[in-house]
Amino acid sequence: MLLGIGVAGTHQPAGPNPVTVLISLVAFAAGAALAMPVLRAFNGDQEIADNDVVQAWPRRVSIVLAIALVLQAGFLAVWVTAASPASLAYPLMALSALAMGLQMNAIRSLHVPGVSTTAFTAGYIELVSGLALWSLTAHSVRRLTTTMICLAAGALFGDLMLGHAHLYAPVVPVFVTAAVIVIASVALKPLTRSGPGGEQDLPVQQATKHASSARRTK
Repeated sequence: MLLGIGVAGTHQPAGPNPVTVLISLVAFAAGAALAMPVLRAFNGDQEIADNDVVQAWPRRVSIVLAIALVLQAGFLAVWVTAASPASLAYPLMALSALAMGLQMNAIRSLHVPGVSTTAFTAGYIELVSGLALWSLTAHSVRRLTTTMICLAAGALFGDLMLGHAHLYAPVVPVFVTAAVIVIASVALKPLTRSGPGGEQDLPVQQATKHASSARRTK
């Protein structure tokens, strides 16, 4: 949408810079693609029903987030040390979008319905639609509402940092990503069991398999 607005001739500040939008889209797609070889064992492109979701944190998700963390740390290093970060806007934008693409597919591979790291409207529409149809459980309402609040709070805090602590604004995503990796790895350790070929099936995978088996038997 932003690319279309820019190409149509609506220039800054009223419209976006089409070059920056294109760089962001390409880098974001590259990050999403880069995450897939690590996440493919979890069928990262398949979402399961809400009542099939099991609390778990696969190790591969932490690996992908760790790669994103390295990119974010690189962004921070350049931002703090460069004489003029604005002169490196395009490379920094690509680096940030690459990390976002990795994060997006890492979280998507957890199969949590309605949760996105990039699209506020996706979760918002699911929440409103579910409430209208009375189809959401209390847990789902809490999860989706919390997601909406956290996305808005993150945007607000980021804007405040850029306005009042500009030099240290990139510290926030680095800290948040690192905290997610540490907390999730400790608090959400998945229960495992031996699978074919010595691999281990995680609860998310088990839930998916059970759900699929149930559908076949109906």
